[in-house]
Amino acid sequence: MKLVYRLLIFSMGLVTIMTVFVMAVVDMRLKDRIVQERAAELGREALLIGGQWAAGQPPHEAAARASEALGGRVTLIDPHGIIIADAGLDSGSLTARAIGTKAQRPEVALAGEGQPGVTIEPADEDGRSDLYVAVKHTKGIVRLGVEMSTFEKIFNQARQDVVTAGLVALLWAMLFAVVFARYLSKPVIQLRDMARALAKREFDDHPTINAPGEIGDLAESLHQLSARLQALEGLRREFIVNVSHELSSPLTIASGFAATLARHDPPPESRKQFARAILSNTHRMQRVVENMLDLSRIESGSWMPRVERVDLREMIADIFDAIGPAAEAKNISLRSDVDPKYAVIQADPTWVRQIIGNLAENALRHTVRGEIVAIVKGETEGTRLSVRDTGEGITPYHLPRIFERLYRADTGRARPSGGSGLGLAIVKHMIEAHGGTVSAESSVGVGTTIHVFFPMTVPQHRVLTPRGTPRVQLDRAITPA
Repeated sequence: MKLVYRLLIFSMGLVTIMTVFVMAVVDMRLKDRIVQERAAELGREALLIGGQWAAGQPPHEAAARASEALGGRVTLIDPHGIIIADAGLDSGSLTARAIGTKAQRPEVALAGEGQPGVTIEPADEDGRSDLYVAVKHTKGIVRLGVEMSTFEKIFNQARQDVVTAGLVALLWAMLFAVVFARYLSKPVIQLRDMARALAKREFDDHPTINAPGEIGDLAESLHQLSARLQALEGLRREFIVNVSHELSSPLTIASGFAATLARHDPPPESRKQFARAILSNTHRMQRVVENMLDLSRIESGSWMPRVERVDLREMIADIFDAIGPAAEAKNISLRSDVDPKYAVIQADPTWVRQIIGNLAENALRHTVRGEIVAIVKGETEGTRLSVRDTGEGITPYHLPRIFERLYRADTGRARPSGGSGLGLAIVKHMIEAHGGTVSAESSVGVGTTIHVFFPMTVPQHRVLTPRGTPRVQLDRAITPA
């Protein structure tokens, strides 16, 4: 059911309920209140008539004058309960009765006991009901009676007014519901269409939705979600393209050499060369897949650091020993500058080894000559590890994105060098899992420095119990250029 119909039905039902409720109040509370006020007024008039009777005015004369002025029935009763004067209307239930009879009405009995006597006579064959009030006075009891028809006219008029007001309110409510529903349903329909478009991955040409209150907040949130989804979709497509390129190149090379070996019979030396090329490209594809799996495990939270004592001097020395032959072949010197006061940190040894290994491998891959320096210095809240090289450097345009997975600042040079494009992304997630940060600074033609900050304490919710840490095989973490 559409919103306009739901609001229309709701408003009609609400107005109808309120109208019925007000009519019930008129019938119950208002009627009782009017009868009580009229009874009190008749009681005061009865006292006045009793005062005239006590002042010596003849009972018949006093009753007749009061009946004419009141428009009802006036009965005077002596202390023994005998009617001594009775004056009323010419017809109906309020006509005078025989004088000298004993009054046995319930209101008279209550007045004889000193209490206000009030009764409502049920409707007779004419459909009329009467209100009787009896008050005790010094010379006897004064009883007054009036018809309830005047009250019924008031009640009926009040009911008619309530019904009229209810109908008017119902019309206004219907008009308001239609206008408000159209005003409200338009942005809701736009939000629905926008959500459906997002589900179909259609992120462009969404209309600007102007709506008040929560709907406006929802529209703004949906626009923000659309922008984020569009960015994620772009990253997803870029990721798929990059992965395809990363795997297709070594796969093509390996399959080409394998096809040559299968179709021809090259000399033994050529066969060895082809086999080494196939093995090298197979290892390259394996590294890409393994690094992607590692990154996925870290991002999902299934891998968490197991904090132990780690000596950065020993760790850096091990990494430099592993990449030493490749650095020597490129005439690159390896050097470390470690502050002994901050050489020992609390971290996951396996992760620290991979962090330093990835940074050293990345520096070696992009450095043609000069040196690679590992620097460890202390800061107020932890230890900073920096790896500096004298390579080609990174432009300011590419520098903010080097920690994204599979992002390359120079695709033409990176793929032949054997890198997977995931090393720095893994470093970023590993250091963030320790509660630390990673940053980079670079100058084109001068070199690049990657800074990794280890806090003094790792957040407890990120830590698992220590265990024996096997060393990462350096042929996976370090790939000589």
